[in-house]
Amino acid sequence: MSRISAVILCHNELPNIRHCLESVKGWADVYVVDSGSTDGTLDICAEYTPHVFHHPYENHASQWNWALENLPLTSDWVLALDADFVVTPQLRTQLENELASVKAGVDGIYVKHDYVFGGGPIRFGGTKQYWLRVIRRGAARPDLSDLVDFRFNVDGTTTQWSGAVVEYNRHDDDITVWTRKQDKFSLRLAVEEELRRRSLVAWEGKPGLLGNPDQRFMRLRDLWLKLPLFLRPCIYFFYRYVLMLGFLDGRAGFLYAALQGFWLRLMVDWKIWRVRDASLSNEELVRLKDAMFTTRDGEVGALLKRVRSSRDGSNGSNENSNL
Repeated sequence: MSRISAVILCHNELPNIRHCLESVKGWADVYVVDSGSTDGTLDICAEYTPHVFHHPYENHASQWNWALENLPLTSDWVLALDADFVVTPQLRTQLENELASVKAGVDGIYVKHDYVFGGGPIRFGGTKQYWLRVIRRGAARPDLSDLVDFRFNVDGTTTQWSGAVVEYNRHDDDITVWTRKQDKFSLRLAVEEELRRRSLVAWEGKPGLLGNPDQRFMRLRDLWLKLPLFLRPCIYFFYRYVLMLGFLDGRAGFLYAALQGFWLRLMVDWKIWRVRDASLSNEELVRLKDAMFTTRDGEVGALLKRVRSSRDGSNGSNENSNL
């Protein structure tokens, strides 16, 4: 029995999945959770592991929750990967040689997170320097309040290693693919931020500027909610590109900071403005959240019509047929 299981989430990851699987081949038990791939991803997975499972995707947190609760894992530790991640040789060496000596009570290991975007590495301006990707089985669970990203909460303490995973989604080399995906994510971020602003959802972990990387991230997200809409993208760009020295990453650093700030964050603020302008009740906002998981795009108008039609007592079938 391997000491660690690599669990990989995927959906139509033909350009990425072999790179990921090669990086864990031979030293970890490999489990794949697929959400309906149709591009040949599953054929490649079958070359590396018989443990391929299928589960519909709603968001990352719920997918990880299903994986941890339903996969027949037997190892002590779980390495949580997306299909566009590669485990570096340094991290592999640490996992092979140091897991056995991790102290009792340490239930999570933060690893370095390297990112490739816009044709180059993001060394300075990335959003996550370290990510909790190694967890003790049975002692960790995802924060289900996060509608876009995810983070694990662990029962015990955490430690930090220098080995890295490299995130490189080759789909995103096509800017059209990236912007289409961010359109959907911007809607989810907008609704999540409004839910948090109204205290309708709360972090399952404990935010704190002096805590671990996830606790600091949660606290910064809470502070972010208090900043003025449409000023926030400018602040984001300045922080990533100037204060975090993203300009040292050249073209890749500029593309990353500009697109994250003046595309994704600007769309988030625009959609928050639309949601607030609709004057939804708390109950209607929760219905809007539920409805957005039934669509693959980021259109606000159709979802608002759906909520309003429910408010008015009509079914709204004609104006919401795309949902």
